[in-house]
Amino acid sequence: MDGQSIKRRAGRPTPEVAEQKRNNLILVALNEFARTGFHAASLRDIAEKAQVSSRTLYNHFPDKLALFEACLEHSGAQIRPELPDLKGDLHTQLITYATEMQRQLFSTQSTQMARLIYRESSEFDELRKIARLQFERHQVSPVARLLEAEGVDPAESHPLAKQFVVMALGEWQRRLLFGGELMTDEEMAGHAKLVTNIFLNGITSRIS
Repeated sequence: MDGQSIKRRAGRPTPEVAEQKRNNLILVALNEFARTGFHAASLRDIAEKAQVSSRTLYNHFPDKLALFEACLEHSGAQIRPELPDLKGDLHTQLITYATEMQRQLFSTQSTQMARLIYRESSEFDELRKIARLQFERHQVSPVARLLEAEGVDPAESHPLAKQFVVMALGEWQRRLLFGGELMTDEEMAGHAKLVTNIFLNGITSRIS
C-alpha cells in the first residue's frame, strides 16, 4: 500500500471528494446569502447545513468575503452563455446572448443575490468591487470577444460590450428595482432583438 492510500484511509479526502464538498458549500452559501444577506449569514450555519466541519469550510474559504466571491463566481458562470454554442452572424449571436442573460438573471437565486448586492454594497464597498469584477468577467468580456471576432478593435471592444450589456439588462434591472412581473420568453427575446438592432444600427434605424 502506497503512502497516498494510507493518507486517504487516515481521513484525507480524494481530490474529487474535496471538490464536491467545495461545490456543495458554494450552493449552500448561495442560498444562505440570498436568504439572510451578507452580514447576517453565519459561516457556522453554512457549514452545518453543508454537513461539513467549520475547519473544512475554512480550508476552502478563509473568510466570509472569500466564500461570497466564490458564490458570485459560480452565479456568473451560470449566467454566461457558452460562446461556442452561439451560432449565426453577430446580430443573431448578440440576440441569443442577451436573451440567455435575461433568462438566467430572472431566476430566483440570481434575483435574490442581485437584491442583496444592491442593498448591502452601499455599506460594504468590497461587495461592490467583487460584483463589478464578476460583471466584467462574465457578462462584458464574452461580448467583447464576439465583437473582436468580427473585426472590432480590441481597444474599443470592451466599452462597446459594456454598453451592449447595460442596454440588454436594462429591463431586468428596472423590474428588479421597481417591481414587476417576470418577463416571458417572448418578451425577453423581443427586448434582446430591440437592443441588438439599436446597438448595431443606431436609433436612426428606428425612425421612419
